[in-house]
Amino acid sequence: MFTAITVDDEKMIKTSISVLLHSNETGFKIVGEAKDGLEALQLNEQLTPDLIITDIRMPKLNGLKFIEKVKETNACSKFLIISGYDEFEYAQTAIRYGVVDFLLKPLKPDQFLSSLAKVHQQLEADQSASKERFEWLPLLRSSAEDLVQNLWLLEEEQVFQLVHDLHSQLTEKQGDPSVLQNMYLDLIVYMKGELERKKRELAEIEAFDGGIPDDTKKMKETLDGICRAVMAHIKNTRNIGRRPKILSALEYIETNYSEETLSLQEAAETVDMSAAYFSIEFKAEMGISFIQYLTKRRIEQAKKLLQDPSCKTYEIAHSIGYKDYPHFTKTFKKHVGLTPSEYRKRVGS
Repeated sequence: MFTAITVDDEKMIKTSISVLLHSNETGFKIVGEAKDGLEALQLNEQLTPDLIITDIRMPKLNGLKFIEKVKETNACSKFLIISGYDEFEYAQTAIRYGVVDFLLKPLKPDQFLSSLAKVHQQLEADQSASKERFEWLPLLRSSAEDLVQNLWLLEEEQVFQLVHDLHSQLTEKQGDPSVLQNMYLDLIVYMKGELERKKRELAEIEAFDGGIPDDTKKMKETLDGICRAVMAHIKNTRNIGRRPKILSALEYIETNYSEETLSLQEAAETVDMSAAYFSIEFKAEMGISFIQYLTKRRIEQAKKLLQDPSCKTYEIAHSIGYKDYPHFTKTFKKHVGLTPSEYRKRVGS
């Protein structure tokens, strides 16, 4: 059952609307009434209704100004306008604000019920899209971590492969451009969060204005552009003097991360540094600790292997340095938000 409030200075109109809603199976329930725009603003803050049915000409704050203010805080609400004035300018403004229907007084029950059915259908579609988007959040969060890690390593080929693979997965499972837009926005929010956790402020991503195009191909191009800008910034500002030894350590990790016994001490020795000093330098360069990086690299590889249905999960665990399978499952879920089996089902469905 969706919630609705009515906003009108005529008591009779509000009563008529209430009767029509409750005497028909509309799927809506009136949870509040207001006699003017200011009172309705307070009601909206308290109740955040799914539907707002409002007049235009009211004292204190007219209906269109009221809708404009509501949209600043509650963009999810749907609106129906019921007005005694058939003015083209009003209708134009209503369309611009995304009002579902503009109905004239006296209210015709059939038209009103038809409009309610339209709103109900839109709300159900929004709910479904929101649920699907929520289900993708663990994958988006994990992808953001992988992207930022590879951006920091300046692994250009890997970055664009990750973007390509993620875009393919998203477009395969979701054909609605508006849902894809929101998924890309979620991904970028997570990327910003990852960079903040590294205590690195990159103007190239901070300046992103949130504008994701509605063209599916251009969504990927936008993300590619952000990644290029971030890597260019990192190249220009990185401390080159410290880079060679950390690069050597990273190469050693890449070759040996499948060994269960790989340790910070071992990695430090390969580049002729004490474990304590290596630990400090590694975190300063990478933004995360040695063990965090090693774990992320192993999980990244596990995610790749899980896309191959012929690979058994316990074999994958062993191949990336986890001989204790329950520990692998627990670590994977902590980082990805899904168990290995759940992740495999998600990317393969």
